[in-house]
Amino acid sequence: MVNKTKNYALIRKAVESDANEISHLVANLSHFYLNDEQADLPEWFANTLDIKEFKHRLSNDYFTHLVAVLNNQIAGYIAMRGENHLYHLFVAEQHQGKGIARDLWQHMVSISPSDSYTLRSSIHAIPVYQQFGFIKDGESGERDGICYQEMLFKT
Repeated sequence: MVNKTKNYALIRKAVESDANEISHLVANLSHFYLNDEQADLPEWFANTLDIKEFKHRLSNDYFTHLVAVLNNQIAGYIAMRGENHLYHLFVAEQHQGKGIARDLWQHMVSISPSDSYTLRSSIHAIPVYQQFGFIKDGESGERDGICYQEMLFKT
């Protein structure tokens, strides 16, 4: 499965050998989900961003992973847990605002159809998900300096 996006990014299934690059991409965006952008990530959360954890999830059939590749580098990453929980969606800062997140989302929905989707969004990303059609589902929350908003998308 390989698709070209309108941004000329190549969307393909992520593989275990992508773990290092994906981990680096996600860790570099951590300031977007912390209350205090200068704070360290809580240990429990930092552990989920470890390369070994990405390798584990990439080899787990319970997750579906895609990457957007631009100029031979991973510019975006999306992961669906189970059939309908958007687990991760990240786009490198220099590529944000170019539609790569939308392309990844639309491609994921096309291969993981469901009546509804859930996610736990960073506060920063709420407007992006609202553009996709997600709505807030309950009050926002916070755990160890990480703020989030439960969201829901119904088809």
